Amino acid sequence: MAPLTAWWRYLAPLLVIAIIAVLPVPSGLESHTWRYFAVFAGVIVGLILEPVPGAVVAMIGISIIAILSPWLLFSPEQLAQDGFKFTAKALSWAVSGFSNSVIWLIFAAFMFGTGYEKTGLGRRIALILVKKMGHRTLFLGYAVMLSELILAPVTPSNSARGAGIVYPIIRNLPPLYHSQPNDASSRSIGSYIMWMGITADCVTSAVFLTAMAPNLLLMGLMKSASHAALGWGDWFLGMLPLSILLVLLVPWLAYVFYPPVLKSGDQVPRWAETELKTMGRFAHAKKECWR
Repeated sequence: MAPLTAWWRYLAPLLVIAIIAVLPVPSGLESHTWRYFAVFAGVIVGLILEPVPGAVVAMIGISIIAILSPWLLFSPEQLAQDGFKFTAKALSWAVSGFSNSVIWLIFAAFMFGTGYEKTGLGRRIALILVKKMGHRTLFLGYAVMLSELILAPVTPSNSARGAGIVYPIIRNLPPLYHSQPNDASSRSIGSYIMWMGITADCVTSAVFLTAMAPNLLLMGLMKSASHAALGWGDWFLGMLPLSILLVLLVPWLAYVFYPPVLKSGDQVPRWAETELKTMGRFAHAKKECWR
């Protein structure tokens, strides 16, 4: 059954394209626009099902539209114009996205995020904060928030930041106090820590323009709609008043309204110190990254 399921993930986008393409064209739309929409819908289905990585799905969609541009991208009137070279126009359309500064900003932020991951710098920062602030449960909540806050400007994926860097650390903390999920012991400390991991990821995703890829896409949409350029500093200053309140209040509010049973302990700082020793010197991590 597994191979069949896998094949359906490949076939579903193609079926969506075929079904929409043969449907009657709605009034008000041209035939090439409707066929373009069919490919677009197929790409969306491909991005959801991910039979191959999302970037590959997007490139396949762009390639199909560019190759079939006389039927998907341009109207008969455009094709009938003297001197209209649809091949050059289609190629220009296909690569036009790479001239968008937002795309390169996303790419640069992802490169920084990869460096954080390869060198272990993100994990190291989080462990240092946990070591210094982990003696009290409330301060541990602030340590989680600060870890996310430090990583957010150069990690334009809240999933990669929260699930890939912070979560692998905080999931090891509750068992140190015998706090297990789906058990009464979860209220000891585990529920509070996990709640902070979720809320801190959400809060920091809005603080910085480069904290989440949709922020950058939103900036591009705003620029195209209003012709007003919004930079990294403008976003940060606009979010700063609310961000200060959220960073300061969220760990405390969670502590008050969803209080952990355990208020303090020494196991977490000891564990963090052991993990830092296991990671070794940062210089060694940098050398490994360059290999």
